[in-house]
Amino acid sequence: MNPTDLFLANFQASLADGSFRKLTMGKFRAGLEGVKHIYVRVVALKNGTRLNFVRRYSDRDLAQNFLISEGVTLVRNWLGKSSLTATLFTIDQRQQILFTRRGNPRLSVGPAEPVEFQPAHDRKKLHLLGDETFLRHLGLLDACGGVIKGRSDKYRQVHHFIELLAPVIRGLSAEKRLRIVDMGSGKGYLTFAAYAFLKQEGYNAEVLGVERRGELVDLCNGVAGQCEFGGLRFEVGDISRVKLEGADVVIALHACDTATDDAIFRGIAANAQLIILAPCCHKEIRPQLRPPDELTPLFRHGIQVERMAESVTDALRSMYLEASGYSTKIQEFIALEHTKKNLLISASKNAKAVDQNLLFKKAQDFQALFGITHHRLADLLRLERKF
Repeated sequence: MNPTDLFLANFQASLADGSFRKLTMGKFRAGLEGVKHIYVRVVALKNGTRLNFVRRYSDRDLAQNFLISEGVTLVRNWLGKSSLTATLFTIDQRQQILFTRRGNPRLSVGPAEPVEFQPAHDRKKLHLLGDETFLRHLGLLDACGGVIKGRSDKYRQVHHFIELLAPVIRGLSAEKRLRIVDMGSGKGYLTFAAYAFLKQEGYNAEVLGVERRGELVDLCNGVAGQCEFGGLRFEVGDISRVKLEGADVVIALHACDTATDDAIFRGIAANAQLIILAPCCHKEIRPQLRPPDELTPLFRHGIQVERMAESVTDALRSMYLEASGYSTKIQEFIALEHTKKNLLISASKNAKAVDQNLLFKKAQDFQALFGITHHRLADLLRLERKF
């Protein structure tokens, strides 16, 4: 048996008998240019044991999870071609394979070295989202898994979205099938990320992305097929006509102006357990703002008025959601230097009943404080619930 086959056989044997601790790879070329190190560990996920590959670049880490057989194949394909050295750490041995400039492998075996080993649930994850294959099909990653130049902001946004989504999603029961509707899904980056995360976490999820542009719907359905995401589909439609009956989670990211209010109202009417929003444009409130005298200094300049209009609008949305039986949280979604549309509002259905009339009155009083005579969400709720 040649050194390469022996090294791979030892790798597979250590995975089979539980003696595997980690695998490292280095000296990259031919398809792995720019990678500094690759680290491979075993992780235990809800849907089974996986090999976790971390590619370390100078400016970021890229983590992906693979089935054991897929991970072994990946290492086999890289050895001697894209990676000229690899070291296998097991309980009782340290084995290193090194390829010369002529491609000849040399295998050395030594005693075990101390290896920091922690169960997967004790290690801080570099990214909550493991499998990023869909990002390659959507044009964020290249064939080797590197972020395409100019797309790093969107890449970070995808992972930050999952970081914000994970805590609220994990509060939902995994016993039933979850139905998630993303209204205005665009090219589907975040819709795909939500589905991939749910699948990774072991949820039985049906995710629907709704988008007005037919060409984007066709693109996303094609990528869903390539990724074998059977529970993810996209259809042509708009916020006002999406069927939300039975929806557990309603998502509306960057729906323009009062379209965000329409999305909130429809989510409330559907009795969704979660409503997740990234507001865009705040045109309705700004021309109505008439601040109380003591707050006039905050409204002296145009940029102040613009920012106050955004703050007041989103505060009212939060208050009306709370009056409708939800607890809310407003967080930074995207760093302000990248876009002004940088807030994410997440609303979770309250387990306990609240005094909706009292909370609705408080929201109305706050609205009146700024001289606002009409607010889309308040008007819709008033007509529907007769507050």
